[in-house]
Amino acid sequence: MKIIGIAGSMNPDSTTKKAVKIALDSARKAGAQVELIHLAEWPMPIYDVRDDETTYPSIVHQFVNKISEADGLIIASPEYHGTISGALKNALDFLSARQLKDKPVAVLGVAAGSLGATNTVNTLHLIMRNLHAWALPSSPSVPTAYSAFDSDGKLKDARLQERVEMLGMQLVHTIDIMKGAKPVN
Repeated sequence: MKIIGIAGSMNPDSTTKKAVKIALDSARKAGAQVELIHLAEWPMPIYDVRDDETTYPSIVHQFVNKISEADGLIIASPEYHGTISGALKNALDFLSARQLKDKPVAVLGVAAGSLGATNTVNTLHLIMRNLHAWALPSSPSVPTAYSAFDSDGKLKDARLQERVEMLGMQLVHTIDIMKGAKPVN
């Protein structure tokens, strides 16, 4: 089982990346092979609706292929001005239902403010529905992210740490169930 985590931040010391790593580590411990895509390290061009998609740079094709081959995804974004980052929205624009149909997706939001990233989580659920993916209902949000992590990359709030770890485990469990499910005629 292969799970890709996408950290939708351009910050090299991203708290979003830290949150995705927690969920990915939990999924790995539950038996999945995991990989992190931190968008700060993936120089994607602006999506421009080309007639010939083959003309996009190879990094776009690598991204689309990795997402296509994954059994499930963990997608996280910082909350910028009440929604997801532009970098993540741009990356998701390269995808379609061809890559995401019936794919389980765990969603995370990270915010500088104390109220969390509810709008980001809701936006990611909306995008996943439009791409025919299966977003897990549990979608933790990390508030006050700049001070939420300890020096080891763990969340200081033990209950929130547990929720993010549980998200990784739930994704593995959901993938197992969906792979074992018989098609409905």
